[in-house]
Amino acid sequence: MRPLFMKEAVFVLRPFLLAMSLRKSLVTLFLFFCVSVLATSCTTVKVPQWSGSGFLKKEFLEYKRVAVLPFEGDSKGETTADFIQAFHEKFPQMEWVGPKQLLEIFPKEDLYSNRANEATRKKIRELFGVQALVMGNVYYPSIVRWLLQVQIVDAETNEVLGRSLAEIDFMGAEGAKEGCKIAVQYLTPE
Repeated sequence: MRPLFMKEAVFVLRPFLLAMSLRKSLVTLFLFFCVSVLATSCTTVKVPQWSGSGFLKKEFLEYKRVAVLPFEGDSKGETTADFIQAFHEKFPQMEWVGPKQLLEIFPKEDLYSNRANEATRKKIRELFGVQALVMGNVYYPSIVRWLLQVQIVDAETNEVLGRSLAEIDFMGAEGAKEGCKIAVQYLTPE
């Protein structure tokens, strides 16, 4: 009777054994796929692609003090800080008032480029003695594409003194720093 019992056991267990075999095959295939993706991404070096454009009126170079408002779309303030550093390197003769000082008085939303009205600009000009405002927007149109748009306006007249746009196809902090450098680089007097 044992041989018959073994035959019945194999017959009953066959679907289970096939399912285990299929499961092992799927797990093996999934692991192979993961290793392939990791190996490919480790060996391929993504080279940052960037472009930019901009202008700066010569009279801006005569200004002594500017305020850098928080950039819209930069929730942590890292891009704004990187821009200030690059800006200060290119224009070391200028004093600047940063977002931290401005945020002690104004709500963040009131300092965004599309909401900094005449009354806000006047109050910033009077409180901090600035002649120009630097405003910016950070956009993330895709997972690896990043845009920084910067505009410099006269604090009294709201005349546009300069504008810059940097586009980076690269993720991470280094890409953002490079984008800020490019944005400042294109702020070149006409």
